[in-house]
Amino acid sequence: MNVDFGLFIPEFIMAGMAILVLLVDLFLDADRKHWLAYLSLVGIFGTMGASFTLLGEDEVLYDGLFLVDSYAVFFKVFLLAVAAFMVLASMEHVKRNLKSPGEFYGILLFSVLAMMAMTAAGELLTAYISLELFSFSLYILATYAVHRPKSVEAGIKYILVGAFSSALLLYGMSLVYGALGTTTFTEIADALRADPDVPVAFIGGMVLIIVGFGFKVAAVPFHMWAPDVYEGAPTPVTAYLAVASKAVSFALLLRLFAVGFAPAT
Repeated sequence: MNVDFGLFIPEFIMAGMAILVLLVDLFLDADRKHWLAYLSLVGIFGTMGASFTLLGEDEVLYDGLFLVDSYAVFFKVFLLAVAAFMVLASMEHVKRNLKSPGEFYGILLFSVLAMMAMTAAGELLTAYISLELFSFSLYILATYAVHRPKSVEAGIKYILVGAFSSALLLYGMSLVYGALGTTTFTEIADALRADPDVPVAFIGGMVLIIVGFGFKVAAVPFHMWAPDVYEGAPTPVTAYLAVASKAVSFALLLRLFAVGFAPAT
């Protein structure tokens, strides 16, 4: 299989910059660590520029696991813009409270990398792995104000609810695979078109996937975790949670239901 790795340049840049920020933090003097925020912004805007070069592409890689199209590019650029705002908004908080800001910015960049992969996912397990990577990053970011008991409480609640919703998602995906024999969005649609009788197991899996994402996007009635987590997390992280995690979840939901589950109607 011949793959044009140039299509992965935005992800390569983001992964490289995340590792670079972590490494540079080890060697910078304390009075120069604020430069890590600017280094993170260089990585974010560099990734954004590389993403713009992919506008107009329409490629399906690895038999549908990874998609490069204008839809994915739009959400990648949006999420990168949110991340840039997050870095700018958190500079004062990080400078005042953290001794190793490289860890904070590195985790932030890894969360953006995961969300970029999630917007380009064309298969359920690829989307789930990306979802877990960005979820674990957000769990850590939510507890970064460790000097405040509410921040620790927020992180614990977020982890517990996140683990529960991830379990529902994974079980729903397993039911979909058991009913249709595939996890790729296009093949799910083909299987549903081929059989006019939608399997009961598939309906159960679709319901569990909706419930799992309901927790992720804090949709009623699965929103009970949001007030405590938003209150306890550092203010810039709360803004990031409220925008980025919701946007990437809706990006995946829209693609999944428009491409994969649409024939089930």
